[in-house]
Amino acid sequence: MSTTTAIKQEALPVTSEAAAIEINNLVVSYGDKRAVDGLSLSVPIGSVYGFLGPNGAGKTTTIKTLLGFRQPNGGSAKVLGYDIVTQSLALRARVGYVSEVNSMYDYLTIPQMADFCRATSLRWDQSAVDRYLKMFGLPLKARVKQLSKGMKSQLAFSLAMGSQPDLLILDEPTSGLDPIARHDLLNQLVGEVAAGGTTVFFSSHILSEVEAVADWVGIINAGKLVISSELDQLKSSQKVLKLIYAEAPPPAEIDALRALPGAVRVDQEGRSVRITVHGDVNTLSQLVQARPYALRDAEIVDLNLEDIFLEYMKEGGNGR
Repeated sequence: MSTTTAIKQEALPVTSEAAAIEINNLVVSYGDKRAVDGLSLSVPIGSVYGFLGPNGAGKTTTIKTLLGFRQPNGGSAKVLGYDIVTQSLALRARVGYVSEVNSMYDYLTIPQMADFCRATSLRWDQSAVDRYLKMFGLPLKARVKQLSKGMKSQLAFSLAMGSQPDLLILDEPTSGLDPIARHDLLNQLVGEVAAGGTTVFFSSHILSEVEAVADWVGIINAGKLVISSELDQLKSSQKVLKLIYAEAPPPAEIDALRALPGAVRVDQEGRSVRITVHGDVNTLSQLVQARPYALRDAEIVDLNLEDIFLEYMKEGGNGR
Protein backbone atom coordinates (compact mmCIF):
# COMPACT_ATOMS: atom_id res chain seq x y z
CA MET A 1 0.00 0.00 0.00
CA SER A 2 1.38 3.40 -0.90
CA THR A 3 1.93 6.12 1.71
CA THR A 4 -0.68 8.31 0.04
CA THR A 5 -3.30 5.56 0.10
CA ALA A 6 -2.55 4.83 3.74
CA ILE A 7 -3.17 8.44 4.66
CA LYS A 8 -6.41 8.67 2.75
CA GLN A 9 -7.82 5.51 4.30
CA GLU A 10 -7.10 6.59 7.90
CA ALA A 11 -9.83 8.46 9.75
CA LEU A 12 -8.61 11.95 10.47
CA PRO A 13 -11.15 13.83 12.59
CA VAL A 14 -10.34 17.40 13.46
CA THR A 15 -9.76 17.63 17.19
CA SER A 16 -12.58 18.89 19.36
CA GLU A 17 -10.10 19.95 22.03
CA ALA A 18 -9.57 23.59 22.90
CA ALA A 19 -5.90 23.48 21.88
CA ALA A 20 -4.47 22.98 18.40
CA ILE A 21 -1.10 22.19 20.01
CA GLU A 22 -0.69 20.81 23.53
CA ILE A 23 2.87 20.26 24.80
CA ASN A 24 3.56 18.70 28.20
CA ASN A 25 7.04 18.62 29.72
CA LEU A 26 8.67 17.99 26.33
CA VAL A 27 12.36 17.10 26.30
CA VAL A 28 14.51 16.86 23.16
CA SER A 29 18.25 16.29 23.43
CA TYR A 30 21.23 16.40 21.12
CA GLY A 31 23.72 14.21 22.93
CA ASP A 32 24.17 15.67 26.40
CA LYS A 33 22.57 19.00 25.46
CA ARG A 34 18.86 19.56 26.02
CA ALA A 35 17.60 21.70 23.14
CA VAL A 36 14.06 21.52 24.56
CA ASP A 37 14.04 21.24 28.32
CA GLY A 38 10.71 20.37 29.94
CA LEU A 39 8.63 22.63 27.67
CA SER A 40 4.89 22.88 28.33
CA LEU A 41 2.79 25.02 26.02
CA SER A 42 -0.79 25.29 24.78
CA VAL A 43 -1.81 26.92 21.48
CA PRO A 44 -5.54 27.76 21.26
CA ILE A 45 -7.46 26.68 18.18
CA GLY A 46 -7.98 29.58 15.78
CA SER A 47 -5.16 31.68 17.21
CA VAL A 48 -2.21 33.29 15.46
CA TYR A 49 0.56 32.28 17.85
CA GLY A 50 4.00 33.88 17.69
CA PHE A 51 6.72 31.54 18.96
CA LEU A 52 9.69 33.63 20.08
CA GLY A 53 13.14 33.14 21.48
CA PRO A 54 16.79 34.01 20.82
CA ASN A 55 18.92 31.95 18.45
CA GLY A 56 19.45 28.50 19.90
CA ALA A 57 16.43 28.75 22.20
CA GLY A 58 14.89 25.55 20.80
CA LYS A 59 12.22 26.95 18.48
CA THR A 60 13.09 24.94 15.37
CA THR A 61 13.75 21.79 17.37
CA THR A 62 10.32 22.13 18.98
CA ILE A 63 8.66 22.55 15.59
CA LYS A 64 10.46 19.57 14.04
CA THR A 65 9.50 17.42 17.02
CA LEU A 66 5.85 18.45 16.79
CA LEU A 67 5.86 17.34 13.14
CA GLY A 68 7.45 13.98 13.91
CA PHE A 69 10.78 14.80 12.28
CA ARG A 70 12.56 14.29 15.62
CA GLN A 71 11.75 11.88 18.42
CA PRO A 72 11.35 13.41 21.88
CA ASN A 73 13.46 12.13 24.75
CA GLY A 74 10.73 12.79 27.27
CA GLY A 75 7.31 14.32 27.80
CA SER A 76 4.49 14.33 25.26
CA ALA A 77 2.64 16.52 22.79
CA LYS A 78 -0.49 16.45 20.67
CA VAL A 79 -1.14 18.33 17.45
CA LEU A 80 -4.81 18.63 16.44
CA GLY A 81 -5.48 15.86 18.94
CA TYR A 82 -2.91 13.47 17.41
CA ASP A 83 0.03 12.12 19.38
CA ILE A 84 3.26 13.34 17.79
CA VAL A 85 5.01 9.98 18.23
CA THR A 86 2.35 7.40 17.35
CA GLN A 87 0.25 9.46 14.91
CA SER A 88 2.76 11.73 13.16
CA LEU A 89 1.70 10.63 9.67
CA ALA A 90 -1.94 11.42 10.42
CA LEU A 91 -1.23 14.84 11.91
CA ARG A 92 0.97 15.90 8.99
CA ALA A 93 -1.98 15.29 6.68
CA ARG A 94 -3.77 18.16 8.43
CA VAL A 95 -0.80 20.49 8.92
CA GLY A 96 0.80 22.90 6.46
CA TYR A 97 4.49 23.50 7.12
CA VAL A 98 6.92 26.09 5.79
CA SER A 99 10.49 26.02 7.06
CA GLU A 100 13.25 28.58 6.82
CA VAL A 101 15.11 26.17 4.53
CA ASN A 102 12.55 24.66 2.17
CA SER A 103 13.50 21.32 0.60
CA MET A 104 11.94 20.95 -2.82
CA TYR A 105 12.87 19.13 -6.01
CA ASP A 106 15.09 21.59 -7.84
CA TYR A 107 14.50 20.09 -11.28
CA LEU A 108 10.71 20.52 -11.18
CA THR A 109 8.82 23.53 -12.47
CA ILE A 110 6.33 25.27 -10.20
CA PRO A 111 3.27 23.52 -11.74
CA GLN A 112 5.07 20.16 -11.50
CA MET A 113 5.85 20.84 -7.85
CA ALA A 114 2.16 21.59 -7.26
CA ASP A 115 1.18 18.35 -9.02
CA PHE A 116 3.56 16.39 -6.78
CA CYS A 117 2.12 17.95 -3.63
CA ARG A 118 -1.44 17.34 -4.80
CA ALA A 119 -0.69 13.66 -5.36
CA THR A 120 0.60 13.25 -1.80
CA SER A 121 -2.03 15.34 -0.01
CA LEU A 122 -5.20 14.23 1.71
CA ARG A 123 -7.09 17.16 0.17
CA TRP A 124 -6.10 19.86 -2.30
CA ASP A 125 -7.32 23.25 -3.47
CA GLN A 126 -5.45 24.21 -6.62
CA SER A 127 -7.35 27.50 -6.84
CA ALA A 128 -5.80 28.55 -3.53
CA VAL A 129 -2.34 27.69 -4.81
CA ASP A 130 -2.94 29.60 -8.03
CA ARG A 131 -4.17 32.63 -6.11
CA TYR A 132 -1.02 32.82 -3.99
CA LEU A 133 1.29 32.15 -6.93
CA LYS A 134 -0.33 35.04 -8.77
CA MET A 135 -0.19 37.31 -5.73
CA PHE A 136 3.54 36.68 -5.31
CA GLY A 137 4.15 36.97 -9.07
CA LEU A 138 6.13 33.74 -9.24
CA PRO A 139 7.35 32.66 -12.72
CA LEU A 140 5.40 29.48 -13.45
CA LYS A 141 7.78 28.23 -16.14
CA ALA A 142 10.82 28.50 -13.88
CA ARG A 143 12.32 25.46 -12.21
CA VAL A 144 12.71 25.49 -8.45
CA LYS A 145 16.50 25.74 -8.71
CA GLN A 146 16.11 29.05 -10.58
CA LEU A 147 14.17 30.69 -7.76
CA SER A 148 15.69 32.96 -5.14
CA LYS A 149 15.48 32.03 -1.46
CA GLY A 150 12.60 34.45 -0.98
CA MET A 151 10.73 33.07 -3.98
CA LYS A 152 11.18 29.53 -2.65
CA SER A 153 9.63 30.67 0.63
CA GLN A 154 6.68 32.12 -1.26
CA LEU A 155 6.29 28.91 -3.25
CA ALA A 156 6.44 26.78 -0.10
CA PHE A 157 3.75 28.92 1.52
CA SER A 158 1.55 28.68 -1.60
CA LEU A 159 1.90 24.90 -1.70
CA ALA A 160 1.23 24.59 2.02
CA MET A 161 -2.08 26.41 1.58
CA GLY A 162 -3.05 24.03 -1.22
CA SER A 163 -3.50 21.22 1.30
CA GLN A 164 -6.20 23.25 3.12
CA PRO A 165 -4.47 22.82 6.50
CA ASP A 166 -6.26 23.08 9.83
CA LEU A 167 -2.93 24.21 11.32
CA LEU A 168 -0.21 26.18 9.53
CA ILE A 169 3.27 25.95 11.09
CA LEU A 170 5.80 28.46 9.84
CA ASP A 171 9.45 28.53 10.90
CA GLU A 172 10.86 31.97 10.09
CA PRO A 173 8.41 32.36 7.18
CA THR A 174 9.69 35.74 5.99
CA SER A 175 13.38 34.84 5.94
CA GLY A 176 14.90 36.04 2.68
CA LEU A 177 11.89 38.14 1.68
CA ASP A 178 12.12 41.82 0.82
CA PRO A 179 9.91 44.24 2.83
CA ILE A 180 7.11 44.26 0.24
CA ALA A 181 6.98 40.46 0.03
CA ARG A 182 7.03 40.21 3.84
CA HIS A 183 4.12 42.64 4.02
CA ASP A 184 2.14 40.63 1.44
CA LEU A 185 2.76 37.35 3.24
CA LEU A 186 1.76 38.74 6.63
CA ASN A 187 -1.38 40.28 5.18
CA GLN A 188 -2.35 36.84 3.92
CA LEU A 189 -1.82 35.39 7.39
CA VAL A 190 -4.31 37.83 8.83
CA GLY A 191 -6.59 38.47 5.88
CA GLU A 192 -7.20 34.93 4.67
CA VAL A 193 -5.54 32.18 6.64
CA ALA A 194 -6.42 33.15 10.20
CA ALA A 195 -9.75 34.71 9.22
CA GLY A 196 -10.71 31.38 7.65
CA GLY A 197 -10.30 29.59 10.98
CA THR A 198 -6.87 28.07 10.42
CA THR A 199 -4.59 28.11 13.46
CA VAL A 200 -1.20 29.67 12.69
CA PHE A 201 1.88 28.83 14.76
CA PHE A 202 4.98 30.67 13.60
CA SER A 203 8.44 31.59 14.75
CA SER A 204 10.15 34.80 13.73
CA HIS A 205 13.06 36.90 14.88
CA ILE A 206 11.42 40.06 13.49
CA LEU A 207 9.35 41.04 16.51
CA SER A 208 7.53 43.91 14.80
CA GLU A 209 6.10 41.34 12.37
CA VAL A 210 4.91 39.13 15.20
CA GLU A 211 3.30 42.08 16.95
CA ALA A 212 1.48 43.05 13.75
CA VAL A 213 -0.27 39.70 13.26
CA ALA A 214 -0.18 37.57 16.43
CA ASP A 215 -2.89 37.44 19.06
CA TRP A 216 -0.91 35.05 21.29
CA VAL A 217 2.83 34.88 21.98
CA GLY A 218 5.08 32.41 23.70
CA ILE A 219 8.70 33.08 24.60
CA ILE A 220 11.22 30.32 25.20
CA ASN A 221 14.83 30.53 26.27
CA ALA A 222 17.30 27.65 26.63
CA GLY A 223 14.49 25.25 25.77
CA LYS A 224 12.24 26.41 28.63
CA LEU A 225 9.02 28.40 28.52
CA VAL A 226 9.46 31.95 29.76
CA ILE A 227 5.88 33.11 29.22
CA SER A 228 2.80 32.32 27.13
CA SER A 229 -0.01 34.86 26.97
CA GLU A 230 -2.50 36.69 24.83
CA LEU A 231 -0.53 39.56 23.33
CA ASP A 232 -2.95 42.30 24.39
CA GLN A 233 -2.96 41.01 27.96
CA LEU A 234 0.82 40.78 28.00
CA LYS A 235 1.20 44.35 26.80
CA SER A 236 -1.44 45.73 29.19
CA SER A 237 0.11 44.02 32.22
CA GLN A 238 3.68 45.15 31.59
CA LYS A 239 4.66 48.79 31.66
CA VAL A 240 7.58 51.03 32.53
CA LEU A 241 7.36 53.75 35.16
CA LYS A 242 9.85 56.52 34.46
CA LEU A 243 10.76 58.73 37.42
CA ILE A 244 12.72 61.98 37.65
CA TYR A 245 13.78 63.00 41.16
CA ALA A 246 14.85 66.43 42.40
CA GLU A 247 18.05 64.77 43.59
CA ALA A 248 19.54 61.38 42.87
CA PRO A 249 17.94 58.90 45.31
CA PRO A 250 20.40 56.96 47.51
CA PRO A 251 21.02 53.20 47.13
CA ALA A 252 18.70 52.44 50.07
CA GLU A 253 15.79 54.09 48.22
CA ILE A 254 16.54 52.13 45.04
CA ASP A 255 16.46 48.93 47.11
CA ALA A 256 13.11 50.03 48.55
CA LEU A 257 11.74 50.58 45.03
CA ARG A 258 12.84 47.08 44.03
CA ALA A 259 10.83 45.67 46.93
CA LEU A 260 7.55 47.29 45.82
CA PRO A 261 4.84 44.91 44.51
CA GLY A 262 5.05 44.49 40.74
CA ALA A 263 8.53 46.02 40.36
CA VAL A 264 10.62 43.45 38.51
CA ARG A 265 13.51 45.64 37.41
CA VAL A 266 14.84 49.00 38.60
CA ASP A 267 17.53 50.90 36.69
CA GLN A 268 19.02 54.18 37.86
CA GLU A 269 21.00 56.82 36.03
CA GLY A 270 21.58 59.87 38.22
CA ARG A 271 18.22 61.47 39.03
CA SER A 272 16.38 59.22 36.56
CA VAL A 273 14.92 55.87 37.57
CA ARG A 274 13.24 53.33 35.29
CA ILE A 275 11.01 50.68 36.88
CA THR A 276 9.77 47.75 34.80
CA VAL A 277 6.37 46.76 36.17
CA HIS A 278 4.43 43.52 35.79
CA GLY A 279 0.90 44.09 37.08
CA ASP A 280 -0.88 47.18 38.36
CA VAL A 281 1.38 50.07 37.37
CA ASN A 282 -1.04 52.71 38.71
CA THR A 283 -0.93 51.29 42.23
CA LEU A 284 2.85 51.08 42.11
CA SER A 285 3.03 54.67 40.86
CA GLN A 286 0.94 55.82 43.83
CA LEU A 287 3.21 53.95 46.24
CA VAL A 288 6.30 55.55 44.70
CA GLN A 289 4.84 59.05 44.88
CA ALA A 290 3.90 58.54 48.53
CA ARG A 291 7.54 57.91 49.48
CA PRO A 292 9.57 60.75 51.07
CA TYR A 293 11.84 61.52 48.14
CA ALA A 294 10.77 64.50 46.01
CA LEU A 295 9.69 63.59 42.49
CA ARG A 296 9.75 66.06 39.64
CA ASP A 297 7.98 63.78 37.19
CA ALA A 298 6.45 60.30 36.91
CA GLU A 299 5.43 58.86 33.54
CA ILE A 300 3.84 55.52 32.64
CA VAL A 301 5.23 54.18 29.35
CA ASP A 302 3.74 51.39 27.23
CA LEU A 303 6.05 48.62 26.03
CA ASN A 304 5.98 47.12 22.56
CA LEU A 305 6.65 43.42 22.01
CA GLU A 306 10.36 43.96 21.38
CA ASP A 307 10.69 45.84 24.69
CA ILE A 308 8.89 43.04 26.53
CA PHE A 309 10.99 40.37 24.84
CA LEU A 310 14.24 42.10 25.78
CA GLU A 311 13.09 42.49 29.39
CA TYR A 312 12.44 38.76 29.63
CA MET A 313 15.79 37.93 28.08
CA LYS A 314 17.71 39.99 30.62
CA GLU A 315 19.39 38.09 33.42
CA GLY A 316 18.60 34.62 32.15
CA GLY A 317 15.23 35.28 30.59
CA ASN A 318 13.19 35.68 33.80
CA GLY A 319 12.48 39.35 33.37
CA ARG A 320 14.36 40.35 36.52
